[in-house]
Amino acid sequence: MKITALEAQPRRAERRNVFVDGAFALALDEALALEFGLYVGREVSQADLELWRGADLFQKTLDHALNFITFRPRSREEVRRHLLGRKVAPDLTDKVLAKLETMGVLSDQQFAEFWVENREQFNPRSARALGMELRQKGVDRETIDAAVAPERDEERALAAARKKLRGVEQADYQTFRKRLGDYLLRRGFSYAVASATVRQLWEETHQERPAEDEEDVFPDEMSGADNTP
Repeated sequence: MKITALEAQPRRAERRNVFVDGAFALALDEALALEFGLYVGREVSQADLELWRGADLFQKTLDHALNFITFRPRSREEVRRHLLGRKVAPDLTDKVLAKLETMGVLSDQQFAEFWVENREQFNPRSARALGMELRQKGVDRETIDAAVAPERDEERALAAARKKLRGVEQADYQTFRKRLGDYLLRRGFSYAVASATVRQLWEETHQERPAEDEEDVFPDEMSGADNTP
């Protein structure tokens, strides 16, 4: 068999239609056509055609994966699930993941650091909640432990509560503690951290301590409240 024509696609100039013995055989990116040394008159085998088709499919899948992680960093498992969800074969998926890691654009460590930093800046929550989110993204325990610092929960709780101060500054202490306390609990903070945070913000905004009989942030009937982030 011989290549009888190499034609640019009308709507995709970077793609080349390859004709073998006068019939369309496959399409390739121009870069791959150059890499494989395609030219009119070159003799080819069926094995060559299969090799070129495989290389083109790999490149298209890689380009799609790169586009997927362009919007925001992704974990390895997120990319794997995405490709498998698009019916990409498992072996090809593994090859693309390996290539992305080699390129330095796919790293669970970098993803976990990004996730924690982004949460702390825009939507603070507890180390426990952050760990749960990262586990759902397929990040392993060791990587999570390296990225999430439980000792910073008090700092995170203050940042989260300050974002919710508007609308409760003028409220009485019972309403103030209920709204902020519930908000912090939903973000996975412990009762101790939530309680201390609410008391600190009350003192900051009102320049006074709550009355001694009001110091407990959460009444006994809340002891069974859902603490799921």
